[in-house]
Amino acid sequence: MPSWIKAKRLSAFTALPYGGNPAWVVLGAEDLIDSEMQTIASDLNPTSDTAFVCSESTHEADISLRFFNGKKETNFSSHAAIATYFALSGEGVLKLREPETIMKQRTKAGINPVDLRVEGDRITRATITLTKPTYLDLEVNPALVARFLSLNQTDVTSAGLPMDVISTGFYDMVVPLRSLKDMRNIVPNFSLMDSFCVRLGISGIIVFCRQTFDVESTAFMRHFSPSTGTNENPISGLAAGTLGCYLMKHKMIEAVNFSRIIIEQGHLQQKQGKVYVHLETTRGQIYRIKIGGNAVLNFTGYILTP
Repeated sequence: MPSWIKAKRLSAFTALPYGGNPAWVVLGAEDLIDSEMQTIASDLNPTSDTAFVCSESTHEADISLRFFNGKKETNFSSHAAIATYFALSGEGVLKLREPETIMKQRTKAGINPVDLRVEGDRITRATITLTKPTYLDLEVNPALVARFLSLNQTDVTSAGLPMDVISTGFYDMVVPLRSLKDMRNIVPNFSLMDSFCVRLGISGIIVFCRQTFDVESTAFMRHFSPSTGTNENPISGLAAGTLGCYLMKHKMIEAVNFSRIIIEQGHLQQKQGKVYVHLETTRGQIYRIKIGGNAVLNFTGYILTP
């Protein structure tokens, strides 16, 4: 029988209402079956991700999350996960302790530690540990990349840096450009891009430059992923983590024991936000990577289950 269930809409990886990446969070979803979650996600947020908060019955994790977009279930969504913790602030679901609460979340991607910065019963920053980066050695024709970005071939080679394929959860190809002007000139051909990604077996394309809107940021990024159903992410935590690994690999970040950088995104879509990326290394190798950010509540209410 249909029933009313609480849902919240948030903007993730931003402190601006309606900035960042939108995500719906459905609370108390453990009694929903897969088809009901899919129906709700397709109706609430067909172009992005909806998180469903389920009870965790084991001692391995503190919370269980599932993620659906308009087409299917996905193993993990960084912006929807970040949004979830801000949605749970003040709900009495999590046992929060000031100034920091460390917990574990279960998703279909596995169990990940989560660091929550806490003031009273409110969460002010959520930081999620990702899997260690893995790298693919692929030969890529820059002319093909220039074609699906609608740029000249010199635009994708004149930065003097290589293109790489890296994963911190999903494989993305990283494409360096020289400037924000070049980033603005991108006119994606999503059909060609989709075919390219499927042929290489990767999820999407990260395009970045070192020129930024905010002087405190390390890089500006755009993230395209038509093969997963999202042509362009306003802001992506996983992609920011991947870019952080690229910057360290190519010595644009010093491989010290701990590095904290800021990746900005969304400005060209009026959805500006930022991801805090933490890189921990030993002997020059990354052994732990974390992504963190804020979220802003835009709506809270109740929806009727199917």
